[in-house]
Amino acid sequence: MTPAQKLRRDIETCELPHPMFLEHLSALKRRIDDALAGFAPKIVRVPGPSGVGKSSLIATLSRDYPENRVDGRRHVPVLVVEVPQSATAKLLPKSVLRSLGIQVPASMTAGALSDLMVAQLRLAGTRVVIFDEISHLVDEGSRVPPRAASDWLKTLADTLNLTLILFGIPRLERLFSANEQLRRRACPARNFLPYDASDAHEMTAYFSCVANYARLFAAAGYPIAVSSRALTQQSYLLSGGLIGVLADFMRELARSMVNEAPRPITYADCQTALEDVSHAGSPHKLAFQDSGIESLDVEPAALKQAYVHVLTSNSASIPVRKKSGTKP
Repeated sequence: MTPAQKLRRDIETCELPHPMFLEHLSALKRRIDDALAGFAPKIVRVPGPSGVGKSSLIATLSRDYPENRVDGRRHVPVLVVEVPQSATAKLLPKSVLRSLGIQVPASMTAGALSDLMVAQLRLAGTRVVIFDEISHLVDEGSRVPPRAASDWLKTLADTLNLTLILFGIPRLERLFSANEQLRRRACPARNFLPYDASDAHEMTAYFSCVANYARLFAAAGYPIAVSSRALTQQSYLLSGGLIGVLADFMRELARSMVNEAPRPITYADCQTALEDVSHAGSPHKLAFQDSGIESLDVEPAALKQAYVHVLTSNSASIPVRKKSGTKP
């Protein structure tokens, strides 16, 4: 394996245990542990913008609670279900059955599918169902009215005494605003937000993520020859505090070294890597566009604008915070 290939492997397999991720992971694992121990179930929702790390949370939970065998029978204590786009009343139970590895004929009615789903979940000993992209149920033009979709979730939880964990973009709140019974069975939303540049503690956490990536580059022989402050601020303009976008940038930066022997990575290399990364921050202040003048500090207002743009473009409200100074 060449140094460039090792760099790509290290960056692509890197899992950042950053504070906000760990906070949500710990809270969700406590809920899952309660459900597996037989305590009262709960409905938990985790709304957040695309790229904030919801998929990584789901992958970690799935890995930490794998299926197994009990007395020779398949046991799936925690089931992850991906909700398809344009879901219908028939597709919802079919999606659950598909996640259990069960194929069903197209001719089955919605009622028969629901009965089969309940029976198979009981057989699998499932106590927690994690729905990924639950916000598809309330997409514009969805064929399932929000009230009907929320009723389906409530009935599923009640019938099997299940804990449900619902992931999606902030639009998923429509499911709860449409159904007071679902709201009563649920915890307050666990909003998974990007790091806020106007909060000193959160910006310190974001800085640590950037520094972790920089250490991986240096260890592979490709030190990033951009000041840590400039790298943090410019990557923040790109990501708006979304760690998923930061990770995408770092992967593309590593990829751009595929034909390069170990050498320092320059500001110009960062600019080149941006050609394959979607800009999430404000379009009014783009990342790495200062003609290589990395010594210039980015105005705090521009960093805040990147954060606000990420939230508003994902239909999320801006949290009210106490004033706090920024760090690099």
